[in-house]
Amino acid sequence: MKFKKLSDHRTVEVGEYITNYLIDNPGTDIYVGCDSQNIKTATIYATVVVLHKNNKGGHVLYKRERVTRINNNFHKLWGEVERSIELATELDQTFNLPIKYVDLDLNPDPKYRSNQVLRAAVGYVESMGFVPRVKPNDLWAISAADSLCK
Repeated sequence: MKFKKLSDHRTVEVGEYITNYLIDNPGTDIYVGCDSQNIKTATIYATVVVLHKNNKGGHVLYKRERVTRINNNFHKLWGEVERSIELATELDQTFNLPIKYVDLDLNPDPKYRSNQVLRAAVGYVESMGFVPRVKPNDLWAISAADSLCK
């Protein structure tokens, strides 16, 4: 999968890049996440990997995708979950990379629309063998993805 480095926007093969990064930076945690934003006639998805190095900051890799606008909130949010799981699975199964968390931009408070997807998404992430994180935790991958999809 082709991703870009946030620092210089250079395109990299994400699995190979992370494998090499971990060799040079042992103790790095991997967080995966995705966020989306409807802009005019399109939905923009930003899928992100954060390489968190020993509590000394993060290194961000990302991929932006533009699709025809998705007005159904459940389907748009489920697209975020699917993209996160696709990436986490690729990194885990193809490159044997340890994913610490899959960050989900979902809120456990029922007053928020993202709550409608929460239980299904958490169950899906766990069934795939990953550990989900949701609000109000510090969701670093979601924070990076949020700024990249705008």
